[in-house]
Amino acid sequence: MEELTLRLRVRRLVESGEVPCEESGKTWAGRGTGSHCAACGQPITPFEVEFEAELPSGTTLRLHRLCHEVWREECQSLALE
Repeated sequence: MEELTLRLRVRRLVESGEVPCEESGKTWAGRGTGSHCAACGQPITPFEVEFEAELPSGTTLRLHRLCHEVWREECQSLALE
């Protein structure tokens, strides 16, 4: 997925409340487990890095590396509006 398309998708998911914008309590990174990415919806394969962001609300987001970066940037951008 192109970064602009991903960014627009993440913004829509955040604005609709489907993906929360909370400062993650803890974040781990490791080999993908096949889980679907909360941002792009694609599986995170064992050949990719999977970020697991544990949020204060109890929600855990699993994201590709780029998707994690875009999610954080979009959350910061929306907080400034």
